[in-house]
Amino acid sequence: MGHSFAITRPVNPLGALPVLTEEQLWKGLEYKLRNPTAFVAMLSASKTIVDNGDKMTRELTMGPNTFTEESEGYAPTIMYMEMSTGLRITNIVSYGVEDELLLTYSFGNGLPGVPADKPKPSAKELNAIIGKAMDKGIETFRELAKEGKL
Repeated sequence: MGHSFAITRPVNPLGALPVLTEEQLWKGLEYKLRNPTAFVAMLSASKTIVDNGDKMTRELTMGPNTFTEESEGYAPTIMYMEMSTGLRITNIVSYGVEDELLLTYSFGNGLPGVPADKPKPSAKELNAIIGKAMDKGIETFRELAKEGKL
């Protein structure tokens, strides 16, 4: 069985503008699902096979490997993605104790870019690497909101 990890980020840290709503965050996640190469540097191609709104099948290419991903969303809270490689990813929109909007990414049965036969990077390393990508994604959502696309 592959490695697992989860990471949570505040969506609207102090000073972040515009402040994203739950609806905008969800629309951003849907946008990311349909335009993954703009968010996931390791992906070189994405082809939508089936898009039924809250359920989607797509073909993704990462390096020399092509695989299928099935996704299912439960607006505005949970998005599940399961890849033919066995990797499972969940995006969760939630709230903290102070009603702050949070976004969590969880990875099960594998970590993108980490071979299963290699040691799992430390939580600190994963938090830095995946956290940087999450922060960039949230900032992209913010830019899309400014442009009126969310």
